[in-house]
Amino acid sequence: MLDLQSGKPSSSAGIRFLELLEKDEMAFDNLYCVAFQMMDAQWLAKRASYMEFNDVLKSTRAQLERELKLEDVSCVQDLPAYNLLHR
Repeated sequence: MLDLQSGKPSSSAGIRFLELLEKDEMAFDNLYCVAFQMMDAQWLAKRASYMEFNDVLKSTRAQLERELKLEDVSCVQDLPAYNLLHR
């Protein structure tokens, strides 16, 4: 999703994430935790089985991409889904 293996991401989410990473060396760790919690929340909300894994993964990716594009996000902690870590 972030296209980090290329060295220079071409996706808007990847470019935005690198900007966040420049400001905070823990950005990757925090984003990983947010993504995992987001996926878990969607999994439970959809009452998904393993057969819906790809659908949940796609919707998690789409939500993360939307949140990374928000103008008022200057660090991972600003993502709306960051609140999932504190429940």
